[in-house]
Amino acid sequence: AFPQFFMTIDPVYKVPRSYNWNATYQRQITGDTTVEVGYIGTTGMFLSRERDLNQLPTGTTFRPENAGANVNFLRPYRGFANIPMLEHSGRSEYNALQVEVNRRFSKGLSYGFAYTFGKTMDNNSGPRDGFMDVYNQQLNWGKSANDVRHVVVGNYVWEMPFFNNSNSRALRVIAGGWQLSGLVQFQTGAPISIGNGDDYLGIGSSNGKTWNLNGDTDRPQTFADRNAAGNFTGITNFWFNPRPGGSAWATKPANGTLPNQNRNSIGFNNVGFQNWNIAAFKSFKFTESQFIQFRMEAFNFPNHPNWNGVDTNPTSATFGMVTGKGSERNIQLSLRYTF
Repeated sequence: AFPQFFMTIDPVYKVPRSYNWNATYQRQITGDTTVEVGYIGTTGMFLSRERDLNQLPTGTTFRPENAGANVNFLRPYRGFANIPMLEHSGRSEYNALQVEVNRRFSKGLSYGFAYTFGKTMDNNSGPRDGFMDVYNQQLNWGKSANDVRHVVVGNYVWEMPFFNNSNSRALRVIAGGWQLSGLVQFQTGAPISIGNGDDYLGIGSSNGKTWNLNGDTDRPQTFADRNAAGNFTGITNFWFNPRPGGSAWATKPANGTLPNQNRNSIGFNNVGFQNWNIAAFKSFKFTESQFIQFRMEAFNFPNHPNWNGVDTNPTSATFGMVTGKGSERNIQLSLRYTF
């Protein structure tokens, strides 16, 4: 059948490399608490990515002599569709400041706090990631798909001292000896690119392409809920404003021209994430070797919603909106008998 499709691997197979460096300062500030501050750097070379050997040169489909022609007839290797080739030519960079405070378990309490301020850049974030335009590969350099600028994580374990020495045996057994533990996490979202699959480059491909951005925009960062009719018509609750000053923030480049933004190059990232988990548990001993442990765990116990990603398609009716959310509270109870 025409056109033929196949995939291949670069015969010049380069071995991926990674170089890492760091500098860390640690200090004990009390008998059971330490503080650590560090810089982490990493660079990756010859990383896996995918290149189309049969992509049309930029602007091909918009040339007058090619009007109405079958895209596959215009390809460099006629008779074939796109020819994705796995090659090792990607590059990445990571730089981060890390701060940690840890208290070892002492006097019934331990805790840890970690903060990372980092930035990851690359020109492809996965082995199947392709190019916006293989003839203009510089468009792919931007923030990594897994770039998270700020991450805060805290954890704790607390042996609660209440009722442990009560004169009432029933109170000691039921209300004393409880242990509380928890984990909280806050982080910013992943990078975004404004655009869609419209082939304004004229390369015969519907892969994602960024659009031109006209200056900056403001970010109300509000959640868009449906109107009374069950859709988003007339809703003005935007996460970022698609029409700052009344003019479109994103416009499609002229046919056959390159956009003014690279992949994942916008100054702000997608919607962030937060997580609150807590657990309380207590052991009821019968003998030295036999006991039952009751455990209650709550995931996202404040029932705080985590919003879905923002709509980044300029032709969508919900462009600039966040229209979904999740992460409902979950509670589980358990009993474990140990003997």
